[in-house]
Amino acid sequence: MARLPSARKSRLDEADVEIDLKPIMGLICILIPLLVYAFSFYEIKLLAVSAPKIGAPAPQEAGDEQKKPLNLTVLLTERGFAVKMEKELTEGESDINIPKKTFQTPDGRTVTDYDYPELYARLVEIKKKFRNETTINIGADPDVRWEAIARTIDAARVELKEERYKDLKTYAEAPEATDDEGRPRLMFPQVVFVVAE
Repeated sequence: MARLPSARKSRLDEADVEIDLKPIMGLICILIPLLVYAFSFYEIKLLAVSAPKIGAPAPQEAGDEQKKPLNLTVLLTERGFAVKMEKELTEGESDINIPKKTFQTPDGRTVTDYDYPELYARLVEIKKKFRNETTINIGADPDVRWEAIARTIDAARVELKEERYKDLKTYAEAPEATDDEGRPRLMFPQVVFVVAE
């Protein structure tokens, strides 16, 4: 009759067994440099914007001969863009409405989106009239996606090679205009977020 091993002996055998960590350590030693290498291709870009200013404007001194600001504002609504400026400086042409437009995608679909090429063309016209203006206020309705706000900021910040583009594809692929030193020509680089009313 064969003897069965006792429970006490089997517990001692399990305690003596060592776990082999070499395969796991080898995997970690390979994985860490691989992750560091992969993240070297990941770019994070920052865009400097200002928070909305709250409160009354600072009082001007009697001898202060400051020029009135243009107060250029682009609001994103569910219907499209609303561009507003100071009426006194623009001779009554203070409000520009740019409705959403239907575009043809490269794969043949039609999409209704904000008319970024038209917004860019209007901002170029405004920049020609007010060369020293560098600030733009941007606001949006609560249900507007961040992607639309970011693309609006892009349309306002940098000048492109052409002043007007016929469709969204040519606008999206357009190269930036550069100065003599090869730097991008800026239109309205100082972005301030405002609350849409």
